[in-house]
Amino acid sequence: MTTLAHRRQTDRDRQKRWRDHQHRQGKKQVAAMISLKAQLILNREKKRTGETHSEIIERAIMKLAGR
Repeated sequence: MTTLAHRRQTDRDRQKRWRDHQHRQGKKQVAAMISLKAQLILNREKKRTGETHSEIIERAIMKLAGR
């Protein structure tokens, strides 16, 4: 049987592999606090498009840049 400590370590390892993969793809991690209204819009767009939050935010930023 798997212990809680082992599961936590496995989760940390999986998350590190995912972050490392994203970095190799040229992506950078950012943190932001957004309003409840912005979060509702983001979640609605996620449901509408099936995209991830990251994809939606990146698309919005690129649109601001005219790309």
